[in-house]
Amino acid sequence: MAQKPIAVLGATGYTGRLIVRELQRRQVPVLAAARSRTKLQELATNLGALDLIETDVRDPAALERLARRSAVIINTVGPFADLGEPVVQAAITHGAHYLDTTGEQPFVRAMMAYDERAREQGVAVVPAQAFEIAVADCAASVAAEGFRDVGTIQITYRTRFHASQGTQRTVLRMLQRPGQVYAGRKWMEERLAQHVRAVNFPSPVGRVAAVSFPGAEIITIPHHLTVREVRTFMSLPPIAARVISATAPILQALLRSPLSRVFNGIIGTGTDGPDEATRAHDEFHIAIDVRGVRAGAACHRRLLAHGHDPYGLTAVLAARGAEWLCGDNFDRSGVLAPAAAFDPPAVLEHVRQFGLTYEIREESGRS
Repeated sequence: MAQKPIAVLGATGYTGRLIVRELQRRQVPVLAAARSRTKLQELATNLGALDLIETDVRDPAALERLARRSAVIINTVGPFADLGEPVVQAAITHGAHYLDTTGEQPFVRAMMAYDERAREQGVAVVPAQAFEIAVADCAASVAAEGFRDVGTIQITYRTRFHASQGTQRTVLRMLQRPGQVYAGRKWMEERLAQHVRAVNFPSPVGRVAAVSFPGAEIITIPHHLTVREVRTFMSLPPIAARVISATAPILQALLRSPLSRVFNGIIGTGTDGPDEATRAHDEFHIAIDVRGVRAGAACHRRLLAHGHDPYGLTAVLAARGAEWLCGDNFDRSGVLAPAAAFDPPAVLEHVRQFGLTYEIREESGRS
């Protein structure tokens, strides 16, 4: 019997198209899934021969048909908090591995409830196998190697990229919900931008202001590392950081009000995103600061990662992750963080081929 294909759900969307192309480049059989037959046929015309299946995430029968035909479902349809759970349920029930590109903290945490069911079915569920979460999740594991006790892990993003319409809708949806922080070895609610900190990046970035935000790494990292505290930060211009920190409760209240419809209207319902030339100039810097005890002494280790084209890197991570899930030697099951599903050094080394650079430093003093 021929091996089942890797399905890309949301194949006609912005990220979905990039993943389909990456799987084709790897000569992997692809099952392209989306709710519009017309758009699927256009995709096949543009990218070459593809196996197509109409699938609406709101149709349980359609999701069942998709799961039965798939070795792995790569889900790109968001906001995941609204649309993702039925896909996970269908994949587990019908024995397909599941992987997605979410960055939504509430969704990642909610899906952890399916761990036992996924283990019983021998299925791996891997949320957040994308640039924003998977790189830092795996980097944290690499940076914490050799620590006897990990006190804190702080992840700071400094990004400059053009968000697709789908990403903008997802960010808006995330900002409407309370966020979680991991502190004192437990998750607790914390408002957006409650903390502002200064972070030093190497030249040419230099010192930046950063506000706390509910990154999904706050959920994933404590599931594979023993740590007392995990926080995520996003750099902003200094004035913007102070303003957002001071006004975050008001901002979130407005986004939960009927005014959110205005923002949704501005964003639109399309799947547009940056073209290839624009993506090539988009870039990111990530600082992963691990503090704890190593070799009997206090230690501060930093892993600094830098790369271009976040969307292209997401396609690489999703495609390679799906290949690993299909591999004969893959024997893990349950709901798994990227660093628990795959070998963290191997993940980082693989994306080095696609422009990611990283270095590890032993730091002294403040970062």
